[in-house]
Amino acid sequence: MAWGDVVDLTPRSRRSDRPPTLVVRAEGGNEFAPYGYAGGAVSWLLGAHNELELGAGGGFPGLQLGFNARQLFGEAGQYLLAELFIAGNTRVNRGLNPDSALLNPQAAAASSSLWTGLGFGFEQRADIFDLNVAADIIFTSTSLSPHWSIHGGVGFGF
Repeated sequence: MAWGDVVDLTPRSRRSDRPPTLVVRAEGGNEFAPYGYAGGAVSWLLGAHNELELGAGGGFPGLQLGFNARQLFGEAGQYLLAELFIAGNTRVNRGLNPDSALLNPQAAAASSSLWTGLGFGFEQRADIFDLNVAADIIFTSTSLSPHWSIHGGVGFGF
């Protein structure tokens, strides 16, 4: 008769050594946050250190939509991150500078805008919970002046 090791196959034990692959997250931020003042995102961990996000939220007024690509640095669900995103608002021309409106009247007449963000932050993906915060420098389609963004959220992983 041979004795073997007992292996616990419950979902919690299988997940303890790797972070969740799919996360649904509630997000909040400032006017240039990729998912608005209050919104949500779905985050997908492609590999050990690559992540894609898609989200939407209230830009007040308008809907803000964003797509985010992240590079994660770290192990065991605790990561420093670098992110690059593109976002837009359906009703507000974010970042419009009155001085640039004189030089570019078409930009001043626009009722929506796009912007890109590049930033750094922290993400914790442990067990089934997710927590993140990031700060970004923003460049809009209507102004050459940089703006700032901060956003973060809490989520539930699968």
